[in-house]
Amino acid sequence: LCAFYLTFHSFFNLFGEILHFADRNFYCDWWNSSNVDIFWRTWNMPVHRWCVRHLYIPIVEMGYGKTAASIIVFFVSAFFHEYMVSVPLKTFKIWAFMGMMAQIPLSYISKFLEKNMGERWGNVIVWASLILGQPLCILVYYHDYAIQNYNQTIFEEEYLN
Repeated sequence: LCAFYLTFHSFFNLFGEILHFADRNFYCDWWNSSNVDIFWRTWNMPVHRWCVRHLYIPIVEMGYGKTAASIIVFFVSAFFHEYMVSVPLKTFKIWAFMGMMAQIPLSYISKFLEKNMGERWGNVIVWASLILGQPLCILVYYHDYAIQNYNQTIFEEEYLN
């Protein structure tokens, strides 16, 4: 949440002010999202608008359905999430990719709960995904990075001394 505030609210608005950028709608009220779909549409407006303009609409205009277009957009987003994590860590694991692709069934679950139990339960799923899903993904990457880069050193220290 602190990184979100610093990036989207402080940093982007500072640059918007410096560059005289009039449209400063960098995020909407994602914290009130009643399902996962609404969360992904509201938390990062510049990326959402780019995906709609350059991926979703052209895919629908090619004759694919809206569901297929949404899945393709999530697939592209999942690829870039994985890329942004894998390159700095110099390791290729599929955890970020799978985490993003898991948003598709999570979307159906949150819509089902929203429809049958109320908007609050859809929002609970959104927050559970944020509180549990992202830290779990970070921990898995940390574990894999530590095993890849420090496991040999730990092994030598424990068993050769």
